[in-house]
Amino acid sequence: MIRSSEWREWGVPVTVAVTEYAVLAEAETRVRAAIAESEAACNPQRGDAEIHEVNLAQGIPVQVSPRLSALLRSALWVARMTDGTVSPLAADDAGIDEDATPPIHPLPDYSDIHLDGETVLAPFGVNLDITETARADTADRAAATVARSLECGVLVRMGDVTATAGHSPAGGWQVSVPGAGTVELPAGSAIATRVREESDAEQDGGNDVSGRWAQVTVIAEDALWADAAAAAALRRGAPAVRWLEQYDLAARLVDGDRVHTTRRWSRPHAA
Repeated sequence: MIRSSEWREWGVPVTVAVTEYAVLAEAETRVRAAIAESEAACNPQRGDAEIHEVNLAQGIPVQVSPRLSALLRSALWVARMTDGTVSPLAADDAGIDEDATPPIHPLPDYSDIHLDGETVLAPFGVNLDITETARADTADRAAATVARSLECGVLVRMGDVTATAGHSPAGGWQVSVPGAGTVELPAGSAIATRVREESDAEQDGGNDVSGRWAQVTVIAEDALWADAAAAAALRRGAPAVRWLEQYDLAARLVDGDRVHTTRRWSRPHAA
């Protein structure tokens, strides 16, 4: 029997569901702890968040906690996998003003950020915001922790990012997708949906990009990759379909009345 709990934390709705009725309370406690640890490390809306130390260092190496180090490593991995389309830099730093005078020195990007163990060196002028990748990373970590410690199947959803771990219930995990009903997720897989917002247009310099998708849903082996791929596809426009196919990802892309799916989406339960 699946039992679940819902609340709101870190600015998004959170759901935890488990396959063992008796462990829900403990599972919720562990998920809340995982979220609290990540939020304390990198939520820029919190004045005491550890990431502010990195942003204020401006070219000086900073020793960070193991959790922030792991979250930064995940964010940098996502940036590399998406060729910088999904960047750990705050939106104001990632955008380019075409009317502005070209800088004398090249603007820093994610490749200029160095992480050696738990020491971070971000160049002068860099302002990091890894909230989105951190939420996905946290969903993965929380699900894995609950499954391992409580020996049950678990689903953790944060906003539109869902991670699973442990064994699945009969029929698999049923996850809703906006405009597409529900899809079946096997144990250990994840799903994420990204919807185009005004902030995405701002990062594109306000330009109307042909073939721009309004919504992208991706199924992958973990929530970090599913969310990163969905976010990257949302910003890549029409070429996103080929990019997703190269990684053999199950994906559904929507633009108005137009819906396109990758080959794997026809059988998302096998993703």
